[in-house]
Amino acid sequence: MIGDPDSLRSRALPVRTLATLAVIATLTTAFAAIAQTAPVSYPPSRSMADVTAWIRSDTPLSPSQVVDVGVSAVTAVTASTPIGEPRGFLATVSSESLDPGIEGAQGIVSWSVPVQVDCEARKVKLGAMTGYPRRDLAKDGRPVRPADTDFISPTPGAPIDTVVRGLCDRDFRRPLLPGRIVAKAPEPAKPGPRQVIVASANPAGADPQPTKAARTAARPAQAISGPAPQSGSSLVAVQVGASPDPADAKGLLARVQRRFPEDLRGRAGNVAIAQVDGRTVHRALITGFASTGEAIALCERLKAGGQACFVRR
Repeated sequence: MIGDPDSLRSRALPVRTLATLAVIATLTTAFAAIAQTAPVSYPPSRSMADVTAWIRSDTPLSPSQVVDVGVSAVTAVTASTPIGEPRGFLATVSSESLDPGIEGAQGIVSWSVPVQVDCEARKVKLGAMTGYPRRDLAKDGRPVRPADTDFISPTPGAPIDTVVRGLCDRDFRRPLLPGRIVAKAPEPAKPGPRQVIVASANPAGADPQPTKAARTAARPAQAISGPAPQSGSSLVAVQVGASPDPADAKGLLARVQRRFPEDLRGRAGNVAIAQVDGRTVHRALITGFASTGEAIALCERLKAGGQACFVRR
């Protein structure tokens, strides 16, 4: 007597269940491996139209942030904060590779680095660079190179030199944005009007150090996103960047909030409009502080995490 069929079925059921679970686990692992090894996209050509479309669809960058389209990479200033004397910026520079050879040799397709720029000396000091295996500038980052200890003079024409010009030069023209007509003036010694073309973009996140008159004019800034600080809270704010484009400023604020959820718990995020040297700037602000000391402490934590910021009173 081998045994009752019902008892055989009761013993066989767990075996089938375990087999099914094993198949599911194998498939899950396989799908995860496929997802991780999915081919990384590249623009179909190096034309500005194709690169712009690719930036918008396949990367976290915005065309208005791009300062250089080179042979091997697209370079963008994704955040910047002005500093005082000498005039300069604390900025975050991010790049997306255009050369598949970089992926094959280094296992990364994008990278990000904090940069301190001295506009007067035309020098930079690079922080630690982080590389990423996908085009998200967020997951599975690993150190690529250590931070510099001293300021250096960038090689003319190199991407970091373009970053300096993009941040420091008011007439810098961004490669993925067209110029815009701002004035008409008579041609010297020739009758008739002519169009004067100037650069269309203030650097993404660039908020030049305002003059005293500009600071006074900018005080009644209008918040356009995020909750207002609670009544009775300090008027101090931590600025994490600025841009002439409100969408860029909102996107920057959202990225900072995603990167530092614990540090920003209970804080309000706002994008405020200000007039700086006759231009409209959208400032990405963290608000809701009880004191200046609280704002300073938060900014120091953000800086330790690689995010440029300063306290705005």
